[in-house]
Amino acid sequence: MPISFANIPANIKVPLYWVEVDPSMAGLPSINLRALMVGIMTADGDAEPDVPIPIGSQAQADMRFGQGSELSRMFHAYFNNNFANEVWGLPLAEPVGAAAATGTITVEKAPDEAGTIHLYIGGTHVPVNVATTDTPTNIADAIAAAINEDDTLPVTATGGMGVTLTAMWKGILGNDITVSLNYFGARGGEKLPVGLEITLPATGMLTGGVGTPDFGNAISNMGEEPFEYVAMPYTDSNSLFDWDQEFGFSDQGRWGWNRQLLATSSVPSVAPMPT
Repeated sequence: MPISFANIPANIKVPLYWVEVDPSMAGLPSINLRALMVGIMTADGDAEPDVPIPIGSQAQADMRFGQGSELSRMFHAYFNNNFANEVWGLPLAEPVGAAAATGTITVEKAPDEAGTIHLYIGGTHVPVNVATTDTPTNIADAIAAAINEDDTLPVTATGGMGVTLTAMWKGILGNDITVSLNYFGARGGEKLPVGLEITLPATGMLTGGVGTPDFGNAISNMGEEPFEYVAMPYTDSNSLFDWDQEFGFSDQGRWGWNRQLLATSSVPSVAPMPT
């Protein structure tokens, strides 16, 4: 019975041992580069702390971890760059005895002309319109109201003689939340109205945040699930040591001989994620 080939002619007369490989029924290789986001959740989230869960959208991240939380903001940065790969979230409770970072915006003088304050909180644009009839207290209250209207921001605000900003979560990374004006400058149509004087936090960021999470239960609850990429934003020596022990080549490390939890032949990345 003759053998049917796809590329070798059935009537070929040249004597030889002819072999053909037909890949039409072969499956394509699948490489699952699963990512893991690790960060603090707020009380508004309904997720269970220290338990990793898959996340499919920003709306789901906001619901699970709380809008404006450290972990929700991390997912916002992730989805802006990658909306297709499988990604999980590992929510953490606020550290015991921690303090939230704070900062103050002070309106020193009312404007001589109407215009818009182009304020940026953690890189997010918060525009505030002002008029010549506004007093410094009116402007401070308007700034606080504009900040509180945006649930995705990493801070809350109170008005009065000045605007007091408070990070949405307690911990040291609240000190990385930036506060700035006119990011795009005059060429981008952003400048303070004439006569208006505003003082921002001295460092351009919030200060006073204290505390780092306890990763013990969170790392334990990861079990043997493979994660190719991990975004863990804490860079203090204790936090890095905990994750180095988990993602390492020691006897009990994920890359060690005893576990060998490598999703592919490449080496996973453990890197900070901006808030």
